[in-house]
Amino acid sequence: MFYNTAGQFKTSYKKDQSLFPVKQDAILLGVILFCAWILFPLTASEFTFKTMLMPVLCYSLAALGLNILTGFAGQLSLGTAAFMGVGAFACYKLITIFPEMNIIVAILLSGLFSSFVGVMFGLPSLRIKGFYLAISTLAAQFFLEWTFERWAWLSNNTTSGGIEVPNIEMFGVPVAGPLAAPITQYFVILFVVTLITVITINLTRGNQGRIWKATRDMDIAAELIGINLLKSKLTAFAVSSYIVGVSGGCWSS
Repeated sequence: MFYNTAGQFKTSYKKDQSLFPVKQDAILLGVILFCAWILFPLTASEFTFKTMLMPVLCYSLAALGLNILTGFAGQLSLGTAAFMGVGAFACYKLITIFPEMNIIVAILLSGLFSSFVGVMFGLPSLRIKGFYLAISTLAAQFFLEWTFERWAWLSNNTTSGGIEVPNIEMFGVPVAGPLAAPITQYFVILFVVTLITVITINLTRGNQGRIWKATRDMDIAAELIGINLLKSKLTAFAVSSYIVGVSGGCWSS
């Protein structure tokens, strides 16, 4: 630890519930945002954007979604990659079916499809947990991977099965597709990641976050004090899968 989180005295409940109650957290986030929004765009090459920065943003968003499910709600899942794939294919199909759709809207909507699939595979979480839940979510990985390979409609019947969104413009500038500059794609993904991260921080520090923590620490005691375990666990699966699906949409764009 670089600092002691218990060493800052709060004089009001409002200050304790602020977005960043620890001053060092706010400073660290400011440094990260400065590097991501200003320093990297000024210094990084196209190769760095394609091979490092954009993949790191997509995977970090997927890790954020997994942290909601496992870190906050205590539910093990081995199907995160499959839910990310659902978001990627959903974003691709939305763009090809509705070519005039804004790419950011398509990315955010793609998470809804992943969220629905995640809830379906999260239904067993009320009856099983731990290793057994992990195995049940692993089934999602194999089933969805098989679906991606066998259902040619998802890739518009391409022989290779690969997907690549067509050229999309915003204000006359290509932001997705083969003609889009890597730095433009980077800013689109960075905007989505920043937006989802801020919303997630607010969500986890509120009432829903406390419900997830109670479910994680002692689900029986949480149920005794009135927490609906099914709703709590399925909400965690829904939110986690949504964020992971959005990361897949960013990857496909």
